[in-house]
Amino acid sequence: MNQHHPLKQKHYLPLNCLKGVILVLLLGLVACQSGKQQSQTLETSGETREETNLKLQNATLEQSNAKGELLWKIQVDEAQYSPDRKKANLTAVKGNILQDGEVVLRVKSDYGVIDRDGAEIFLRENVVAVDPRNEAVLRSEEVQWQPEASLLTIRKNVRGSHPQLEASAEEGKYNTREQTLELTGKIEATSEEKQLQLKTEHLIWEVPKQTIIGDRLLTLIKFQDKTITDRLVAKQARVLLDKKQVIVKENIEYKSLKPPLQVATNEIVWHYQTRQVYASKPVQLIQYEQNITLTGNQGHVNLADNMAYLQGGVQGISQANDSKLYSNNLTWNMVAQTIEAYGNVIYEQNQNPKLNLTGEKAVGTLVDNNIVVTNSDRQERVVTEIFPE
Repeated sequence: MNQHHPLKQKHYLPLNCLKGVILVLLLGLVACQSGKQQSQTLETSGETREETNLKLQNATLEQSNAKGELLWKIQVDEAQYSPDRKKANLTAVKGNILQDGEVVLRVKSDYGVIDRDGAEIFLRENVVAVDPRNEAVLRSEEVQWQPEASLLTIRKNVRGSHPQLEASAEEGKYNTREQTLELTGKIEATSEEKQLQLKTEHLIWEVPKQTIIGDRLLTLIKFQDKTITDRLVAKQARVLLDKKQVIVKENIEYKSLKPPLQVATNEIVWHYQTRQVYASKPVQLIQYEQNITLTGNQGHVNLADNMAYLQGGVQGISQANDSKLYSNNLTWNMVAQTIEAYGNVIYEQNQNPKLNLTGEKAVGTLVDNNIVVTNSDRQERVVTEIFPE
């Protein structure tokens, strides 16, 4: 075959001359006969092209913007164009999506459509998109890529995975410039080898920052093996995956099953891996099996060691024995049910005998009214008031 035969050269077919879209035919010139068919299609007049569909096999397609920057480059088993060359149906799609000269997504799917002269790409069935910059993998049955918006719109059962997180939802949007994934509808996400589970209706996953932001009612569940140990419900939450922390705000309901404890406050920081809860605002602790309630202006609960520490305006109440304890600070052993209170201690017992004790320190158990009040650091008498029947 002659060295200068046109079939031995690459062919470039514009999708739209005004936008300078380039279709590069790199494959499909394997056999001489198939090469003749493609050559004839390419060499037909413009008028004929308007009336016939162009079909390419084993082709590589690419598109650049007005600056000549490559936007995407894909390989297909077959591409069939509409008469105006502004739309093409694709089979067996595989390729790269670029941004500022860098590959931001590696994609593949069973089928696809190039629409609006390459301004949109639709991928369908067994869609996989991988961001090589952060190892995020997105799967779905249908996605839409918009180069100008740097946006991958994901439809029909989104599934995202990453070394730190796995998530599923009804729909999603992935912004490749910001590397953020927005999920909506029946969201379930798991982390820490499925030891932490999150359920909500809307969240934003900032992949490089290793942060999840939930702005609607959500539930977080902590597992130890397959047993639930902690459950948290709140209106807002920020999960810091790298620090193993959850910052929770607004109407928080936190419940530990072992030890049995409920935490109510408006803001906490939960170290879910070590089971530490920090509250910088007024907090209430409820031991629901023994009907013990403790409140304070600030608190730290160490669920791993079954200890709680409260500071500022502390109040302890035993519902079963109708007794109250007030102090500046308090330490509570949730298993032994023992307390140590410090600073301006007041103990009130309303059962027989009724009494009121004041001092600087108190130790004992609220659940059975076994409290001893002393002035440990000063040689002052403990003030005791007994109220006879």
